[in-house]
Amino acid sequence: MLSPNLAPGATARSESRIERLLFRPVPLWVLILLTLIGVAVTIEFGAIVLKPAPMGSVGDAAVAIAAIPHTLGTLLPGGGIDYVEGDYRRQPAGLWRNPAQPFVDPGYMLVTTYGSGRPRPVVQLVRLSDGRVMRDFAPDVDAANARSTFTSDLIILKRDRDATRNLMMHPLLMPDGGLIIHDSSPLARFDACGKLMWMVDGIFHHSVERGPDGNLWAVYRYPKAREPRVGPKFNDEAVAEISPDGRMLRLDRIADILERNHMGGLWRGRPYNDDPFHLNDVQPVLASGRYWQRGDLFLSLRNLSMVMLYRPSTGKVLWWRSGPWSFEHDVSVIDDHRITIFDNHWRVAFPEGEVDGLNRVPVYDFATDQVSFPYAAATTRNAIRTHAQGRATPLPNGDLMLEETERGRVIRTSADGILRWRYIAADGAMRRLQLRWSRYLDPTTDGPAIQAAMKARCT
Repeated sequence: MLSPNLAPGATARSESRIERLLFRPVPLWVLILLTLIGVAVTIEFGAIVLKPAPMGSVGDAAVAIAAIPHTLGTLLPGGGIDYVEGDYRRQPAGLWRNPAQPFVDPGYMLVTTYGSGRPRPVVQLVRLSDGRVMRDFAPDVDAANARSTFTSDLIILKRDRDATRNLMMHPLLMPDGGLIIHDSSPLARFDACGKLMWMVDGIFHHSVERGPDGNLWAVYRYPKAREPRVGPKFNDEAVAEISPDGRMLRLDRIADILERNHMGGLWRGRPYNDDPFHLNDVQPVLASGRYWQRGDLFLSLRNLSMVMLYRPSTGKVLWWRSGPWSFEHDVSVIDDHRITIFDNHWRVAFPEGEVDGLNRVPVYDFATDQVSFPYAAATTRNAIRTHAQGRATPLPNGDLMLEETERGRVIRTSADGILRWRYIAADGAMRRLQLRWSRYLDPTTDGPAIQAAMKARCT
C-alpha cells in the first residue's frame, strides 16, 4: 500500500533510477584502473600479513582479517582439529589396560590432546594405573605470542599458532608443577594454572629436555636464516640452551657444528634443500659413562638419517653414524654404553617417502659398535607405523613406551610385544586425533613435580 504522502508513480520512478544506476555502462579505462588498484591492494595486504609486526595495529588487523576463514572453520564441527588420516581401528578414547596382564603401571603421562569440552588443545596429566586425568593444563599461549617480535617467512604466530592451533609439543613438567611448551613458536614457561612466567622468542620445535644442571636443551630454528645464499624458507637449525628462568645461554648452529668438525660436506655436497638437517631431538646425557660425559648431547638429524654425540663444552662431535636407521627420531640413553633410536624406517616414494613396512627401535652398543633390534617383536606385534614423527621411551624394567604420533596411539609394551596398556586420542565418534610427543613421568624421579601439579589451586 502506498504512503499517502507519496505521489502516484513515485515507486516506479525510484526503481527506474536504481536500475539505471546498476546497469550504467562503465568505461573500459575505469574497469582497468579498478582492477590494477585491486591487485595492488591485494599484494600490499599479503605483504603486511607475511610481516605484520612492523605495521603495528595495522598488521594486527591484517592478520585478523586473513584469519577469518580459519576462525569460521573452527566454529564448524571438527574445525581446527588435526584428525588422523588413513585406515585405523576405531577405539574409544583414553587408557585401556590389558586385563590379561597383572602389571600395574605406577607412572604418569603428559599428553597433548583435545579434551574437557574445550575448543582448543590441552595438556593432560594422566595416571597410568587407572587412566584418570589428574590435571588439565590450558596455558595462555596467546600471552606468550603477544610478546613475540620476530618476523619470518616460515610461520606467523598470530595466524598459525594461537591458542586454538598451538599443539604444545613435547610438554615438559617443571618442579613447580608448571609446564614448558612450544610448537614451532616461542619457548614459554607457565605455572600450574597456565599463567605465563616467561618466554624466549623464536621458533622452537620438536624436543625439549632438562639437562643434569637444570638448564633446558631445545631445538631452535632461526626465523631468518644465518646461512648465506639460501631461500627465505631455509630451515637454519640450532641447539639452544636456556636457563630455568628463561635466559638464552647458547645457540649452536648445526651448520657450524658440522663445519668445524669437518663434516660440512655431508650436507653441502647434496642438491639444494630448504630442510637439509631437520634437527628433531636434543637428548642430554645425565650421567657419565664409558663413552660420554655428563652434559654431552645426543642429536638426531632426521634428513641426514644421522645420530651424533656432541660435547658442547668443546664444540666437538665425538661420534656419529648415519643408518641403518632412516629418518629417525628420539634418541634415548639406556645405560652407560647403549642408546635406542626411534627409526621411522623410510624408503623412497612419491611425493616425500613412506614407512617401509613398520617403524623400528634399533639399539646401538658403543662397546661392540653393533646395532641390534631387541624390540622387533614389540614393534611387529603392535604394528607400530607412524609416518614422520614418533617416540620410543625405554623404561626401567625393559619395557618401551611407544607413540604413534600421527596415528593417535601410545602404548606400553614388553620387549617381546606383550601389550601392557594402550592410550587412544580420539573424539566421541572415535575419530583419532594426532598426538604431539607424549612424555612418561616416573614417580621416583618426577614425584615432587607430579604432586605440585595435582595440588595447585587456581582461581
